[in-house]
Amino acid sequence: MSHSTHPLLSVVIPTRERAETLQYTLRTALDQESRTFEVIVSDNASQDNTAEVVNGVSDSRLRLINPGRRLSMSDHWDFALLHATGDYVLFIGDDDGVVPGALDKLQASILGSDSLVYFWPRPIYNWPVYGEPARTIFLPPTTRASEINLEHLARLAVSMGGWKYARIPSVYHSAVARRIPDAIREQTGRVFHSTQPDVFTAMAVPVFAKTAIDLGYYVTLLGQSQKSNGVAMGRGDRQGYFEKYLKEYVDYKLHPTLFSGIPIGLNLTPDSLLVAMDKFPNFYGGLKFNYDAMWAVLLRENSMAFKYKLTKWDVIRERHQIRRCHPFHVSRFLLYSALQQSLELRRRVRTRLSTSRKIARHPPDNIRGFAELFSTRTQSTVA
Repeated sequence: MSHSTHPLLSVVIPTRERAETLQYTLRTALDQESRTFEVIVSDNASQDNTAEVVNGVSDSRLRLINPGRRLSMSDHWDFALLHATGDYVLFIGDDDGVVPGALDKLQASILGSDSLVYFWPRPIYNWPVYGEPARTIFLPPTTRASEINLEHLARLAVSMGGWKYARIPSVYHSAVARRIPDAIREQTGRVFHSTQPDVFTAMAVPVFAKTAIDLGYYVTLLGQSQKSNGVAMGRGDRQGYFEKYLKEYVDYKLHPTLFSGIPIGLNLTPDSLLVAMDKFPNFYGGLKFNYDAMWAVLLRENSMAFKYKLTKWDVIRERHQIRRCHPFHVSRFLLYSALQQSLELRRRVRTRLSTSRKIARHPPDNIRGFAELFSTRTQSTVA
């Protein structure tokens, strides 16, 4: 395949009024030797100095596009993807990072294999927010490359109410052959459905690719800044934030099987999972979504991020209303709740151990400095 007319890889960075973090994200994405990739910054009609920041970077691999009006997140991702010309696409956020030299290594891995999907372990970094210093949230171990069964992961996510859906590679922080989103668009009319484009594509990718390669080394880093959705989950005004977010989708209706008597933010992920199942009946038609397990997963996510006043006893008290929407069994729900509680304890231990490493302590106050800690020359020393 010749790369003289188009790149091997498109790195797509959708952004909206986060110039203060985007400037560092851009520098990390371009800190590569290769010229066979492009970086597309899609500016969702920002009112800050985003265009100035991007135009201030002189690099032929970089392009800036703008839809000219505010779009919902999913519409914006669809718009941005239409401008990508690479054989593989990789979406990252405007407060995320790329390890120096990692795109060079990723492209070599792509050329050395015939897989349609590649993903990797992703460290999680908290930018300084609300007066708190930067923090390393999680440093996963690096491993040998391995092949994973995507169909198995998708079925597990359905049977466990969405648990571990994030282990399935999507176009976000994974490199996916362009033919896959093209096939999604051809079959469903567009690529990104629901309000969570990353969650939807995680469930869509297994429909078109049976396996994926876990590269085992760091390529991209997940960043959480003051304006990110992850940080917004725990804010005092989070309900208003999500209502404003949903208005951009114009009368968006959640999946009819979901119970509307809880804060809307909690329903957005299961909604995306269920929408994906509906869009691909040939793949998911014989599977039943586990709503009992879903409630246990929601409560765990609530305790980790949303912080709403919602307990398992609140859920049980609402069981009759819930059953008007979907099946609900108290005994099974309590069993899955106990499982999620034990998994949360294990996660906390793993997180504490991972962030006890010397390299994780007192990280730099921007994602570029953090990314430089994991350059391709030093990754073998941080596992």
